[in-house]
Amino acid sequence: MVSESRTGHDLVDSLTDAVREEWPGTDQTKFELTRRAARLADLIEGALVDCLAPRDLTLADYGVLTALRSVGEPYQLRPREIQARLLLTSGGVSGVLNRLQKAGLIERHQDANDKRSSWVRLTDAGAESARATLRACAAVQSDVLRKVPDDIARRAADALREVMLALEDTEPRDHRHT
Repeated sequence: MVSESRTGHDLVDSLTDAVREEWPGTDQTKFELTRRAARLADLIEGALVDCLAPRDLTLADYGVLTALRSVGEPYQLRPREIQARLLLTSGGVSGVLNRLQKAGLIERHQDANDKRSSWVRLTDAGAESARATLRACAAVQSDVLRKVPDDIARRAADALREVMLALEDTEPRDHRHT
């Protein structure tokens, strides 16, 4: 049933009302959760695409730069670790890495201990681009969510963390190798 604490009617409420009528017995709470999560992702991704376009970066490029920058110096991961963090296919990761390497933002090198494996590392230009892009995208996300009070944002983030942990979507192992 609809929450008593709700103070307004959003787009998802309209969808939920229709689903409730057309498909009685549907788990409305989980339907609302998935639709609101998807709608929020759409709103934020649209704003991020606009932010990245002048930098000639895609959302996938941004994901790779963020993943590499987030592990700390020397800002490197194996391609399969990038794939796991970003939920991309190996082909998708390969295409993004080729594009970022061509742009001079990353470099790839063989693992000295395992010739079958390689590393992806941010170049100095890539580390600077990642820093500037992360800062710009954080500002865009803050702008999209500017009307959301901090306490509500914190509770929503914490609740979504619990959802992700229940789904066993846990953090990849730390791979800060040199």
